[in-house]
Amino acid sequence: MIDQKELPAYIGKAMPELSHTIEKHDCKNVYGIVKEMITYTTTQVIQHNTAAAKKCFNLAEQLYKHGNTAIKNAIENVFVYSFSHSFFCDNGKQDDVMKIVPPALYDLYRKQVLNSHL
Repeated sequence: MIDQKELPAYIGKAMPELSHTIEKHDCKNVYGIVKEMITYTTTQVIQHNTAAAKKCFNLAEQLYKHGNTAIKNAIENVFVYSFSHSFFCDNGKQDDVMKIVPPALYDLYRKQVLNSHL
């Protein structure tokens, strides 16, 4: 199980380019790191860098599957929560993103949307 202390090294190994962004913004906690992940992912989608965006989504999925409770909460409450604002408000982006979002993350997003309307 990945914990907060291991998170920067795990990201650095999986995506050095994202690791540099996290270091540049001096992220101190898991929520700051995950916020930078969604910012980076959104930038990649806007720039039509599908390969990098897909890599980010896959990393987020792996962190959700193998992270401790704090990491899972950050992925769910920061990364997945941002989908509506980052990707799904624009139909053009939504179609592109839907092709690369891992099913596990999309399922989390759907649960959030369904539960928010109760």
